[in-house]
Parts: sequence; C-alpha cells; structure tokens
Amino acid sequence: MNNKTTTKTKNEVKVNLGGLDGSLIYTATGKVARAQHNADRHQALNGKTVKEAIATRLVNAQDVKYDVAKGFITLENS
Repeated sequence: MNNKTTTKTKNEVKVNLGGLDGSLIYTATGKVARAQHNADRHQALNGKTVKEAIATRLVNAQDVKYDVAKGFITLENS
C-alpha cells in the first residue's frame, strides 16, 4: 500500500506570467485610461504583485505588458 499523500493548496491559482516577473509590484501611474473599466482595473490592482494581479483574472500577462507600454502602470521591485 502506498501511503504517500499529495497535498495541493486550494487557494493556489495557476497563472501564466507570460515571461513577466511575478514578484514585481503593479503600480498605477495616474495616467487614466479612456475606458472606465480599464481605469477601474488599474486602481483595483494597484499595489499587488504581478502574480496576484493575474490571479484575480481581471488581467492577463498581455494586458499587463500593454498597460506598461502605454504608461498606465509601472512594474516596480518590491
């Protein structure tokens, strides 16, 4: 009989970081997006790590890269 047990944390969500460093901090710059849902998202995710932000399912790695490129957010070291 095999007594090995595998435990998996229920709260752990698999996230595709798309090459981004998950420990960087998602920081809103103050530049406001035209689309209100995007502006709300920038504020809601402000201060979270990239991994936490993507785990919320409000953004994916491509969204984060776009937001950085357009100047809506910066990714800062913790």
